[in-house]
Amino acid sequence: MGHLRKSTVTDLNYVIDNLRVLDKVEAWYQTGEQPEEAVRRTYLSSKKVMTIAGDDDQPMGLCGVIVNGVIWMVSTEELFSKKKYKIQLIREGRKWIDNLLQKENVLYNCVYAENLSAIKWLKTLGFTFVKLHPEYGHMKKPFFEFVRIA
Repeated sequence: MGHLRKSTVTDLNYVIDNLRVLDKVEAWYQTGEQPEEAVRRTYLSSKKVMTIAGDDDQPMGLCGVIVNGVIWMVSTEELFSKKKYKIQLIREGRKWIDNLLQKENVLYNCVYAENLSAIKWLKTLGFTFVKLHPEYGHMKKPFFEFVRIA
């Protein structure tokens, strides 16, 4: 059964090497950096990072929080390949978000408007989409701002 655990640099490297196409696109559109570098920088600047691990403890994704409640997640295609992983992502994600909201007053970020699987997941975790930014980030692409308040 999948689970969340403390992240390692080995997990980071694996996820970067197997990053979902939409996560690569989103990172490029938002930052203008090579996606691998954007994820590496985000990982290193986070105050908390967890690995989303599969049945055999293999890394399938990373999630974390940067200062001031900026939340993020990236994954491999494997995370969305099985229904059971999607269900576990919702269950474990809710627990993780609820736990984070005990320490943070607000969690927020922006998501690429065409990253429909991420948007659906964020909605199931109780995030509210507050604004569409039609020209957001380095590439001026549409991104939704989302928030969850404690």
